[in-house]
Order: sequence, then structure tokens, then C-alpha cells
Amino acid sequence: MAHTYPQDFKYAIINSSDLSKVEFDDGIYPTSPKDLRYSLDGLQFVIKWDEHHTPHCIEDGDLVPVSILSWADCHTLIQTPAWTEPLPIRE
Repeated sequence: MAHTYPQDFKYAIINSSDLSKVEFDDGIYPTSPKDLRYSLDGLQFVIKWDEHHTPHCIEDGDLVPVSILSWADCHTLIQTPAWTEPLPIRE
């Protein structure tokens, strides 16, 4: 069995208003809307897919991502205040 690493995926930021356009049965992860990672304001979420298989909804232009990112860029983005609550300061 081949190993799958985070770097083997493409990551996309999608507007929440486009949720109905996501074809979860076409190699998109997570495979269910209830498991999506949303920005704190709820306006965007992240999906990913194997870099060797672009989902049809994206390939056909039905779903247009805000951006398509590498794992490193996505990891950096979700650590920003727009995506992650800051840790409380301990005194």
C-alpha cells in the first residue's frame, strides 16, 4: 500500500456559498460537508484532493476556488487569525 502524505494533495479555499457545487464523491476530502474546516467567520472552507486527480467540478469550472494551495501554504493560512482562535495568554 502506498503512503499518502499531506504534500500529495492540492488544497483549495472555497466560498461557503459554493458548498452545493462540491462533488464529495469525486475524490474530495473530507468526504462529507459536516467534516469541513471553516474559517472562523464561516465564509470559507478547505477541501483537498489527490494532486493526480482534479475533481470534475473544479476541472469543468462549476466550482471555482478562491485559491488553490500547496500543503505548506494551506498550513500557513489556517494558522492565521482568520482561521484559528488565538491561544489565551496565561499570566
